[in-house]
Amino acid sequence: MRVRVDGPDNTFGGPYGARRNHSLPTVPSAAHLLLGVSLLLCAPAAASAHLGEVQGGGSMAVSVVGQRLIVSCDLSTAANRIPVNLFVELEGRHGLQLANKAAAGLKAETSDGKPRPITMHFGDFEVVVPARELGDEDLFAAFTKYHSAEMGENALVGSIGVEVLRDWDLTLRVGDGRIDLSPIQADTSAPPMALDVMDDGTVVTPLTLIDDMAWIPVRWSDGAAGGLMVGTAVYDTRIDARAAARRGRPAGDVGSIKLADIDLHRYVAFRPEPVVQVHPDSVVGITGINLLRCLEVSLDRSKNELRVRPVREAQFPDADLQFFQARADEDPEAVLDFLEDHPEERLAGEAARLLLDYRIEDAAPSDEIDAAVGWVFETEVGDLRTTRMLDLMKEMSDAGEVGVVIAAGRLGVDAGRDDRYPNAVHEVHGLLGRTLLDEGEGDEAWRHLLSAAFGLPEDGSINLDLGRFYEQQGRYRRAFSRYVQAVIRPESGAGGLEGLQRVQSLLKNEEGDAEPFSVRTIERMIAGKVRNFGASSRFVPDEENPALRTVLCEFFTNGHLGSEERGGAIGGALAFEGLEGRFDPEHVVLLQYHLPAPQPDALCTSVARTRASVLGVGDPTVMVLDGKTGSPGAGRWRQAEEIYDRARKIAVKRLAKLTDYDVDISARIEGDRVVGSAVVTGAEEVGLRVQVLLAEAAVLYPGSSGVVVHRHVARASLLGDDMGAWFEPEDFEQEFTFDRSLAEIESEQVEFLGELEAEGLGTAPLISTRVDPAEARVVAFLYDGSTGEVLAAYSVKPTAADEAAVATEPSEEAPQGADGAGSGGR
Repeated sequence: MRVRVDGPDNTFGGPYGARRNHSLPTVPSAAHLLLGVSLLLCAPAAASAHLGEVQGGGSMAVSVVGQRLIVSCDLSTAANRIPVNLFVELEGRHGLQLANKAAAGLKAETSDGKPRPITMHFGDFEVVVPARELGDEDLFAAFTKYHSAEMGENALVGSIGVEVLRDWDLTLRVGDGRIDLSPIQADTSAPPMALDVMDDGTVVTPLTLIDDMAWIPVRWSDGAAGGLMVGTAVYDTRIDARAAARRGRPAGDVGSIKLADIDLHRYVAFRPEPVVQVHPDSVVGITGINLLRCLEVSLDRSKNELRVRPVREAQFPDADLQFFQARADEDPEAVLDFLEDHPEERLAGEAARLLLDYRIEDAAPSDEIDAAVGWVFETEVGDLRTTRMLDLMKEMSDAGEVGVVIAAGRLGVDAGRDDRYPNAVHEVHGLLGRTLLDEGEGDEAWRHLLSAAFGLPEDGSINLDLGRFYEQQGRYRRAFSRYVQAVIRPESGAGGLEGLQRVQSLLKNEEGDAEPFSVRTIERMIAGKVRNFGASSRFVPDEENPALRTVLCEFFTNGHLGSEERGGAIGGALAFEGLEGRFDPEHVVLLQYHLPAPQPDALCTSVARTRASVLGVGDPTVMVLDGKTGSPGAGRWRQAEEIYDRARKIAVKRLAKLTDYDVDISARIEGDRVVGSAVVTGAEEVGLRVQVLLAEAAVLYPGSSGVVVHRHVARASLLGDDMGAWFEPEDFEQEFTFDRSLAEIESEQVEFLGELEAEGLGTAPLISTRVDPAEARVVAFLYDGSTGEVLAAYSVKPTAADEAAVATEPSEEAPQGADGAGSGGR
């Protein structure tokens, strides 16, 4: 049996189309992705099925795992098929929710963002939905982590809601482990006029649907009418807490709730919870899995009929009521009594956590808090106790509950060998070690941190904490080594960089002098631990590929764009590194701009934002050569060679185009100041501008993208204007002088990051905001102010003030004289 649930197609696109003439597969921009998600979330989940006279149906095999109702099935698209587990939620106002990871495996959206239909395969029948919806991915992941053994190899990745199930006649046989589905029939008999009881005890009544949700008509113990919604999302049958409180029964023991002669309260203890649904009579609550295990419920939309039949003998759960009473009384001692009376009951884990919350709220003595943590530990299954303690430690660490973190950590360590997840104990060691270190317990902290590092040697946070310990001990070389390992990881990069800068000044060389901090030193130490890309050879001009000008390659990126695993900035950064290895600076000048998307990083500048505006660059995913030709600037690390090759070919073509303009630069570092001039020659034309930028050849900034060392980063305009200055030559020549303080530039950078935060774009850590004079470069270029096209460009490395004023041999970086003068810019 196959039913298609029809719905509209949705498509979306992105900006900057004119420049995206890529030979590579399209790399979605940040705006692209956000627009796609927003359209997907706003799209109708599903329209009603068009069944016609189709006959058939089948059964979904369901099971109760972790007090939730789940179904195992296959999902497929035209591109792929995967086995999954899904929640079944009759009260969920959605169609098919699906986590992004599962959707990626299915290729649930095309490369341009158009949703693909998804087929759910339930053995003997199928259901098709036009598009998935995004659900609570954290919930899906946490459920899978704690219940993987019960579910088998397949993860819980989504949920089936009422917008799929409303198109069927349903018979809920949860006690037998199945839900039967039949297509709704167009030609049906008249619905029942009133409630009726069959010989086998089945109650038949008209089906009440409100917004596709089915309701069971029941009566309170005083005879008042009410509605109990049919739900499958949670285990306990909920009663509206306000209604229970009005009857003086806040624990939910409201007496009989009857459907004809079936007293539902004999089967379950009602759990008092707020219920937001509305019913014309009064809202009683929502059925849970525990009640549906005792009843067979049929929702016959074809006949507009509801049938309910008891299938198990009533057996009231006294332990459940005891817990609900203790919870309603907000009495920690009553909760403790429940735990001591029923340590193995279903609700014991929830009770243990409630007891801990009460003890924390009451600022109870440490022994009582430790005992409550012990209950949380004891009520978890044996092979998940360390995992549970780790989750508790993370939560309590964020809340500042140090005592709970330490108590949970020590229990988690003891159970580590038996845990289902081998890395959990190493993470517990790491977090416990960090907490003890913060509390001044260095020796015990060190032992835990070493154990953590043994299991997770590349974990940035653990290496950062070991660095802190060694720094406190005065063992600076060991601390430096750990900080180097921390700086290459996104989660610890900022702290690692700050640690390196502190410790470097304390290291002594053989002469007893402090060793200066150097990005080049760090770069050598992390070589082989981070991605890199090199060109196979240097560019040498010849008759076929002449060099008649200097090309400017401007790379727009962000330190937090994507990740090493998913791709993003790293693909462009590696290609940019390849261009540096391929071309001499007299042939290709490189500039890297950071834009505040998806969030600001410390290298974002106002001059980058202005230049992007001039060139029409929207997202930090592109390289632009000579302000004229766009090339991809983002992708996976494996795509670096393709991205590099595309930009290399454009650069070689641009090198062959003669220009009538030239740029010379003279620059030097005098203490804290960058001083010099740029001379531009050529004929005056309307609208031409000159920009002179201070750039930094190598900058340490560990963001989440996987890029640690950023190259040729534009820092500020040395002319004091982000647009530069007008080109108004006299006798075909104009000189632009500059004299700026590095401290002033840093101050302006910090101020700009504050402006980005004020705009609501996010906060960047204030690291790497000061330019290292040893890495300073000066770049000047002439460009058309209206189009951004670059007519000439050049760069030099400024000389130091104390260098001998004699000619030196050209460096590999740039031909220059003793005063830092550069020639070229043809």
